Amino acid sequence: MVRTVMAWPADEARRRQYMATVMSMHLAELEEAGANLPDPASGESWEDTIEAIEHAEDWHASVEQLGGWFAEAGGYRTVAAAPGFEAFTADMGSRLGDWFAAGLILALVRRMATHHRDLPGGASINKAVFILERVHLPMVPRNSHDLRRAWKTYKPVAHFCAALFDLFLEAMMMGKSPEESAVLIEEELNEEFLLFLSEAEAYLEFGLRYQPPRTKGQPLLPHDETWTFPEYRPWPNSPRKAAPLDGVLLRAAMEYRAPVPSA
Repeated sequence: MVRTVMAWPADEARRRQYMATVMSMHLAELEEAGANLPDPASGESWEDTIEAIEHAEDWHASVEQLGGWFAEAGGYRTVAAAPGFEAFTADMGSRLGDWFAAGLILALVRRMATHHRDLPGGASINKAVFILERVHLPMVPRNSHDLRRAWKTYKPVAHFCAALFDLFLEAMMMGKSPEESAVLIEEELNEEFLLFLSEAEAYLEFGLRYQPPRTKGQPLLPHDETWTFPEYRPWPNSPRKAAPLDGVLLRAAMEYRAPVPSA
């Protein structure tokens, strides 16, 4: 569900198509797995029988859960109108650079507002874009127009994008290639998804609270546009803290000069 929100924050129909497509695939896998479940009646002992019953109960619970999500997304009719899983995968892959751009803009503003309040002009979108134009980070657009377009498009989900880039950066620092990093990120999301959500929530809380200079009191992430979390949050607070800028990032930030307003 988080993937759909990140990819199509303003397109509910496409989100439903993706969910229905993925759930249909999982249901097909469960159907195949169900054919290989052990028969409780053929167990050689009570332990075998009880284990077989537990496997069957787990299988039925999974089918019921995934079937419910499949129905909520529109079921077979929605899948019939969807472009297909491979098309969805290619579509999401094409958005990665813009996701990283939006996430980095939020992350840079957060780091500047937290640790570098003495920088001329304060922590702003303009300054974050300026930094990214000059510091060529992997898989991120390099010109102001594309960076601003990415921010405008994915601002409602920038907190997810920032948490995703953090995972990517950690993988790159381990010496992984972009392809290896993608595999590592997928594993991390599957195994530590609640940690990912806690990190995204930390970015969200900052974005909803921080008011950049010269914005007349408007928060960085507008409350009425941003995707937020449900009241029930089964994850701890993020253990990570926003690090200060250093090296080329800090030098680029110090070179920034705010535009002079016209008379």
